[in-house]
Amino acid sequence: MKTWVTYIAALLMGLATALLFGDSPSALSVTNALSSFMTNLGICIAIPVMVLTFASGTASLGKDRKGSKVVQASVLWAIVTTVLLSLSAVLVSMAFKVQFPVTSSAGNPQGLLSNQIAYAISSATSSLLPINAFWTITTTTYFIVPAIIVAWIFGLALRPTSDIIRPAYTTMNSLSEVMYRISRTCSVYGFFLVYAASSASFIEIYQEKTIFAAPAFAMLLAAAAAVAVLVVVPLTYAIFTGFRKNPYKALYRSISPMLAGLASANSVSIMTIEEGTARHSLGVQKRISSVSIPLLTVIGKGGSAFISTITLIALFQATTGTAPSLSVSLMAAGAAALVSLISSAAIGSEAALIVVLSLRLMGLNLYGAENAMIAFMPLLGGIGIMIDALIAMMGSSIAACFVDTDIEVPYKDTL
Repeated sequence: MKTWVTYIAALLMGLATALLFGDSPSALSVTNALSSFMTNLGICIAIPVMVLTFASGTASLGKDRKGSKVVQASVLWAIVTTVLLSLSAVLVSMAFKVQFPVTSSAGNPQGLLSNQIAYAISSATSSLLPINAFWTITTTTYFIVPAIIVAWIFGLALRPTSDIIRPAYTTMNSLSEVMYRISRTCSVYGFFLVYAASSASFIEIYQEKTIFAAPAFAMLLAAAAAVAVLVVVPLTYAIFTGFRKNPYKALYRSISPMLAGLASANSVSIMTIEEGTARHSLGVQKRISSVSIPLLTVIGKGGSAFISTITLIALFQATTGTAPSLSVSLMAAGAAALVSLISSAAIGSEAALIVVLSLRLMGLNLYGAENAMIAFMPLLGGIGIMIDALIAMMGSSIAACFVDTDIEVPYKDTL
């Protein structure tokens, strides 16, 4: 059975679990524990897979002098999608003027969310300080930039520029193949993560009740996500590929990592699913997906910027009582797009980081009104990471097109 079918089934089972046991006082604690276990297991597997495949991919691309094209394609794709999605968020917010609802977390102390983000940034900054390469790899959990830097350095040294290095390069390439076997397994059985994480998210949303008391904002998020997933990102993909590739074929073949991102709201835990799906379903060479997907996991945060822009505009409207002007909305979109490039410093809380830092960048103080988004984080973070996953998948396909190595995978051979 194809993974997109099993992942959709797992998501629906998570919803059914929430509807059946949502009123149980112990349901949330049990599902949260299971969700945390599955998410952390995904991260535990993703880090060694990423380090070994990134080093091998860097060496292979460097051998054929194609590394710069892959990086350029990935970075350009990340920037363009972030800008376009941020602007699209302004248009959607102007079309549906909905204010951010009052949630159970709105009454928290004014600096709660800011303090959480400050701690995440401080931890990420500290991890960038060079101490020991092996210590950096073994202690990497959520912020993967230090591990990527170490893997990149090792990959550069592994390029087979002489006969004495070739055995090491061959060994690393074989290890990379092993890692992709693990990625394939994670892709096939990733529905366990989707079920566990979606059950916890749906129960948390169900018990919060805000979505039932003020459904307009949830409907806005659903409509906005549909615009981003069905229109903005596919159209941009078609333009990047010169309309040679069908964006909707790439879209439905990316459903599995998208649903994993929606459920878990954690872009690191789904990297193995993305790499396995990119290779086996989108026809991306493993050396390209090994480099482009981790890179896009760090900087390809257009989905998070998109959701954060909508959140900022809705918060402005809730605070002032009127919809913000076009100039203020565009300023919010620009700030969100800029901050999103460093939002991987708070994996799992990208939307919160973007909102907090965007407010500081704009010099605005909402006097704690931004705390209202804490209760909505399963929905905000999940939708943002779902779109980010689509950006990563399509970005790896575009990188393959840039170096003329993309292939068409028959549907029967897809995961």
